[in-house]
Amino acid sequence: MLYARYKRQLIYLGKRLLKNETDLDDMVQDIFLQLWDTRDALNPELSFSGYVHTLMRNRILYRYRNFDVHARYAQHILINADDSTNETEDTVIENALTVLLNGVIESLPPMQKKIFTLSRIEGLTYKEISEILQISIPAVQKHASNALKKIKEHLKHHADIHF
Repeated sequence: MLYARYKRQLIYLGKRLLKNETDLDDMVQDIFLQLWDTRDALNPELSFSGYVHTLMRNRILYRYRNFDVHARYAQHILINADDSTNETEDTVIENALTVLLNGVIESLPPMQKKIFTLSRIEGLTYKEISEILQISIPAVQKHASNALKKIKEHLKHHADIHF
């Protein structure tokens, strides 16, 4: 008799508070099962209507909290998975490009290789390189320029790199 009397009220309350109405009948049945299990502890002097409405609101709040926890956890997993995937992918790409670049540098003529290494890897200026190799600064510039052209050209044909 109580189920028949309060079912529609609880479903109406659930429809107002929940965006997803799919499990409202189950929620109402669970509330009345809980009431049946705790029937000996019910106080007949208190409002039964207020009690069942409070039970319904608490179930809905629990569902929202539970949904929020699951949503935040799923978001955390997606963010971290994306980061780790990007890190792994970036590392693989960086290693492949390093191997490709080292191969190109090794294939340069000896003077271009030496000047490129001193300039781009060791960070020396053209003036410092000209003093070390005892050649003119324009000669260093020419060898460095030719080395860069060859490297760029090689990388264009062997990798998806745009300059």
